[in-house]
Amino acid sequence: MRIFETLGFRGLFRGLVLGLTALLAGCVSLGGGGDAAPRAAQVTADAVTITGPEGFCVDPDLTRNDGDTGFVLLGNCAAISGRARAPQPDIQAVLTATVAARSEPGGGLTGALDELDGFFRSDAGQALLSRSGEAESITILETRVAADMFLLHARDSSPAAVVGVAQDYWRAYLDLGPRLATLSVLALADQDVSDEQALLTLVTFADAVAQANTGLTGGAIAADLPQAGAQGGGTLFQGGLFQRIFR
Repeated sequence: MRIFETLGFRGLFRGLVLGLTALLAGCVSLGGGGDAAPRAAQVTADAVTITGPEGFCVDPDLTRNDGDTGFVLLGNCAAISGRARAPQPDIQAVLTATVAARSEPGGGLTGALDELDGFFRSDAGQALLSRSGEAESITILETRVAADMFLLHARDSSPAAVVGVAQDYWRAYLDLGPRLATLSVLALADQDVSDEQALLTLVTFADAVAQANTGLTGGAIAADLPQAGAQGGGTLFQGGLFQRIFR
């Protein structure tokens, strides 16, 4: 399986590459007119709202939603809308968000944050991070736990990497009510984006999403969920949920 295909959207990875090609081209040459790009999108049956920092807008052509899972890509508002005067972000990057339901016992992240560093440094964890599915293509550069989120800075050298974006990326994993969200910042390959800028953009992105979903309810908090390993001696990381959300 490849990135995003684990969410059940066959062909999304190819669509993302094609869509990014057009989006990156738009960053260079903006036409006149165009329709205003949306600042937010709602996905999943719980109406999870995905929105980004100032200057980032949703690309409707690359948004996917099947009620159980969702994917949203956000890019330069001016490039997506074709309006040169539209807001533009402080850094040249694209943002992605995937949202999936907790389908495994103990599926919340909050109670497992301290275990995630070890998991993602394992062969199994790195294989999940790799777009090619090969653990050796992943280098973990840094991890952090902050505000009930797990932050990951990694490099993916796999040949299936998205054309036009850098190999390095920052990613945040967090609970949104009964669902899990993965938020990523992918800097453009030919732009000078520092780690500090990318991390600040990620934290701002995560804060915007959290603020947009403050009323989201309907799922047990992590402490109330059955403990990992209750069925068959498995762990949280062996469940199908990680196969779906962490790639």
